[in-house]
Amino acid sequence: VYGHGPNTEPFHEEAHTLHVNANGALLLLSVPVEKGQKLLLTNGFTQQEQDCQVVFLGTRRSRTIEAGVAFPQTNPLFWQIRTAPENKPAA
Repeated sequence: VYGHGPNTEPFHEEAHTLHVNANGALLLLSVPVEKGQKLLLTNGFTQQEQDCQVVFLGTRRSRTIEAGVAFPQTNPLFWQIRTAPENKPAA
């Protein structure tokens, strides 16, 4: 995760994902973030980058916080998510 807040230096953090989907993710971050803040995610496996925005701040732990981020557009390929097969009528 890359980002910077108002009046703060840019940061980079190796964050952990708690949940992912085609619209974003729930991250576990140690750096403070705010709702509305823009971030840049890099998928460590594919090196693909994706802009996102913090839309939810959840459980705060001793040194971390859960942060929900949303992509500007649905992007299932960022997390390498396979879509569910279409329901086909039985033959």
